[in-house]
Parts: sequence; structure tokens; C-alpha cells
Amino acid sequence: MNHMKFEPFDIGRFLIVPGKRFHLALIKAKVRAGVMEKLASITRKYGVKIVYLSYSMQREYGKPITAIAFLDMTDSTITAEELAKEVRALDVVEEVREVKPEIEGFIYDMLSFPLVIGKDRVIILREQGIKGIICGLRKRLGSAAEAIQYFLGFEAGLEYGKSHIKLGKALGIKKASEIFSKISAPLFTPIGFGLMEVVKITDEPPYALIRVYRCFECECCDEKTERPYSHLVRGMSAGLFTSLFKTEMFARETKCIAKGDPYCEFEIIPQKDRKSKIM
Repeated sequence: MNHMKFEPFDIGRFLIVPGKRFHLALIKAKVRAGVMEKLASITRKYGVKIVYLSYSMQREYGKPITAIAFLDMTDSTITAEELAKEVRALDVVEEVREVKPEIEGFIYDMLSFPLVIGKDRVIILREQGIKGIICGLRKRLGSAAEAIQYFLGFEAGLEYGKSHIKLGKALGIKKASEIFSKISAPLFTPIGFGLMEVVKITDEPPYALIRVYRCFECECCDEKTERPYSHLVRGMSAGLFTSLFKTEMFARETKCIAKGDPYCEFEIIPQKDRKSKIM
């Protein structure tokens, strides 16, 4: 894996600071140079602190963007209503909504729903929930859970593959290996699954060897195991490649961080070659 420096990115749209007087603001503004400077100058003038700011990215570049801001009004010299009125007067602003939380010191984004990536709805699963789904299910069902997780991943991978083929078409990329290397693998990181490295990939015969650093599924495992642990991601990989290569693929995990390896490694081969590969 390259030596690029990564930083954790907190996407939780809530904040708990007892004693602070927070307000939530939703601002819809035109894409213009200097928008942030104009907004910041107003808050600075009245002693309002912007403690959190998040943009909802528009897929059609140039259309108005929506931003969610957590405002600390504790030491401000203006009311939230007066602040909203002044922001609305800016020529670049199309809409402003402000909400006062019910509990002082606890603010959350109560205006944004549903969460989406493009037009697709998404949900956020915290680590505790992921552990319950992955580890809890295995404690209850044993090896049967591994098969369930593999096929759940496989079906998800099929859908991811269809989506990535559409993205490839829009970007002028047609070869399955290029779609995976330039779209699928890079998108593995922004959605939090892990850091993916393509070690080897070929279109003919269809084949891939990939490595995943900090795989979310295996990091849930509290104790070291003797066998590979990542059946969900393994299934996703097989399903995704099945969509891309138009032939049923199978994935096996050859290395796993739950076993103590430095990364999880997956080999993806055609399902028809699986027996000969094992033998």
C-alpha cells in the first residue's frame, strides 16, 4: 500500500457540549466565489462560532449547495432569528432555516433526511452495530453464519457492480479490469470499508488478487482466529466481479488481519475453476 497519510473523518452530525447554547442552521446558497467569506464575516461580527459545517454535494455541478452548520450562540451579540435574517439578505443565499435544540448543549442535524449518495439512500452503521451483525450472528449460528454473510455480500456486490458499470460508461471506461481498478477499488475507502490495493487483475482469464488494509469486518473480531474471518467482504468481491466479468466468480481469503496477518488478501477466480484451484 502507498504511504499516503490518512486522517479519521467524523461524519456524525451531532455534538454534545453541556453549557453551550447551540443552534442548527440549514443554508442553501449559490456556487459563487467568496460565499464562505461572506457568511463567516457575519458570524464573526456577532461573536457566533461555527463549530461544525457540512455540505451536501450536488452531483450536477453549479447547482445551489446545501450546508448544515452548528452554531455556538453562547457569547453572541445577536439572536438566531436576527442572524438568519441578515444571512438571508445576502445575494448568494436562496434559503435559510434555523432550529433551536430542545436540550441545551446537545445539537444534532434534525433537518437532513434521508442520507443519500447521489440518488441512492444510505444508512450509517456504527461499530457497535456492525459487531452485533457480524460477531453476534456467528456466535449464534456458527459456520452457518459465514455462509449467510458470504451470500449477503455476494448479492450486495452484484448491485455494486451494476452501479460501477454505469459509472464506467459515463467516464468512458469499458474493460472490467479498469472499472474495478479505477472505480470500484477507489470507492471502497470513501464509504469506510477499508483501504483496497489491487495487486493483480486480468480480463482474460478473469482473475484478481486484492489486498484490504483495515477491513471493517475483520477489525470487529476481538480475538485472533485460526481461519480467515472476512466472509461478507469476500462475498462482495465475488458478486462485484461477477457483475463486471459477466461470469460467476468465487472469492477466497488467503490472508486475514484477524489471524494476525498485516492485511486481508482475496483471490477472485471463476466459479468453474474453483475445484481445480483447491486441488
